Amino acid sequence: MGSENRDNSWIAGRIYFDRKDKRIIVKRTQSPFSCTMNFGNKWTWIINAIFIIIIIFIVVFVL
Repeated sequence: MGSENRDNSWIAGRIYFDRKDKRIIVKRTQSPFSCTMNFGNKWTWIINAIFIIIIIFIVVFVL
């Protein structure tokens, strides 16, 4: 994938969405030390849903 296509995958410079890119974690181009998730990958949504379910479980049943 060329850098031209990669640049078009950024929404507002912060959200990365590219269905053809199989990576879940993507290095941000603006900052050399930060990463973001590829919201075009279905596994990103599954991981985020599991994380939210765990947080809700902790809030409801533990606190």
